[in-house]
Amino acid sequence: MTDTQNTTPTGGTADPAHHPTIAVLDATDPTLRIVWHVQTDPNSATGRYSGAWIIGEPPADVGGHDPGAAGTTFAEVPEIEPGDPVTVLESLLRHTVVLPVGTTDPDAVAGADSRAGRTTLAAIHAALARATDEIRAAAKKAHEENPHLTVPRLPAVTLPDDGPGSGAAFHGEVVARAAWCTAQAAGDLVEQWFAVESQRRSRAQLKETFGPDVRPLPLS
Repeated sequence: MTDTQNTTPTGGTADPAHHPTIAVLDATDPTLRIVWHVQTDPNSATGRYSGAWIIGEPPADVGGHDPGAAGTTFAEVPEIEPGDPVTVLESLLRHTVVLPVGTTDPDAVAGADSRAGRTTLAAIHAALARATDEIRAAAKKAHEENPHLTVPRLPAVTLPDDGPGSGAAFHGEVVARAAWCTAQAAGDLVEQWFAVESQRRSRAQLKETFGPDVRPLPLS
């Protein structure tokens, strides 16, 4: 679990109210809930992937994780959470924006109503594309008004693959693979946004137009 506010080594302060945690939720198995937290705050002290949990007991015949596998990280070995599943899920999703996996419907999952909102990879990608286009338009207008101003080359915004083929590097509980793939794709979109904002913030006129700080990840 993450603190509501953390001061990072760089001196920035995490701000979950403006940079909410994305909670990847896989409830496609009616007996299990898989949750992966993806941080959207550039000042997060916990890294991009701050926690993973399995609520319920994975069947013994699906195979377990290999703790010695190459490339295994904390986020690839979800914790199996004890306690009442609904209460645990409420706690993990509280104030987060839920990103459902596959056919998961958060409205039909007990405990998921503590969330702050919901989104999809496609919705985030579309919102990033729109935001990037707005920056390009503002930069072009500024250049037309003052030819001495250069137009930044903003990185291309692409929709990451979260299909089964994207899980080749996964080492963990088999039941958590799909959620891991979606979490990795969400983290990729977060990094794309930070790259766009880095370029935007390198231009004084764009800092004046949009603000000096990294703006919240567009989620819809």
